[in-house]
Amino acid sequence: MRYVILARNLDSKAGGISVYGRNLIKKLEAKGIDVIISPKEKFSYFKWLLFDVPIFILKTDADVYHAIGIIEGILLPFIKPRAKKYLTVHDLIPLKYKGRGFRKILERFLVRLGLFSARFYDKIFAVSHLTKLDVIRFGGIDENKIEVVYQPIDDKFLKTPTSGKRHKTFNIGYISRMEAYKRHELLIKLFMKYKNPNARLYLAGTGPLFKKIQKLAEEDKRIILLGFVPDDKIVEFYDMLDVYIHPSKYEGWGLPIVEATARKKPVIIFEDAEIPREVKYLCLSIDFNIINPLISNLKYLKKVGVIKNKAWRRIYENSICH
Repeated sequence: MRYVILARNLDSKAGGISVYGRNLIKKLEAKGIDVIISPKEKFSYFKWLLFDVPIFILKTDADVYHAIGIIEGILLPFIKPRAKKYLTVHDLIPLKYKGRGFRKILERFLVRLGLFSARFYDKIFAVSHLTKLDVIRFGGIDENKIEVVYQPIDDKFLKTPTSGKRHKTFNIGYISRMEAYKRHELLIKLFMKYKNPNARLYLAGTGPLFKKIQKLAEEDKRIILLGFVPDDKIVEFYDMLDVYIHPSKYEGWGLPIVEATARKKPVIIFEDAEIPREVKYLCLSIDFNIINPLISNLKYLKKVGVIKNKAWRRIYENSICH
């Protein structure tokens, strides 16, 4: 069996989609399936979408074609109308959070094209029930065509022994692409009100707002920007934390939350966050105003973390079974 994966980039910098893609490939190859991966995007996204992918699809014969992102799969149904086609949708945040600027307008346009194209797929995989509901709501797609398959974490989060090293500081962390809806600025402002001189806030990730966040963080020496954290350091990042806080307003899944929970860290989110119930259940959901007294009570947080931690394994066990 020949199985084609359409993916722009499977490197760690591509985020959750790349994690999903790598795990899917691993599972398919373990079953003895011949996996063929599309060319990687190198110079231009539009060149990849409009030229590299169509040429690759036309030259390739396979039993199944699987686009692992909604934009990646826009042209597939029209190039291979009779082939068996799968599509994975991670989120529809561009349609829910309408950021400003040409890039955001273009992104919304491409996502809407992707939803139209999705009507012609044989099966759609959504990474959460929330994403499934969004696909039905925004795309008008038959719910019977959509299957929820949770996004897995890498095995290293399970196999690497939990670090028992104690730190002299009280460490809070957040890892995410720096976009407005991820609400790094809100977290920084709340942290600045937390007057514990022994506390540290570690922010990992890059993105269009990096320089703005960097400038804001300069006002408090307790805030450390780590930039991009490579794959071989990601477990170490979680292990150095006492608390993981994920202030994002929207998530299609929330992979860092599951990773942090797997590393036995208490996870805090905010009550107004739109996060899938499967992942939200793992977190302590609070109001902005009580974050400072709460994070001061590490004993309570650890107790909550242990209780929540017992629920996460069913997510891991139910992930990616295409």
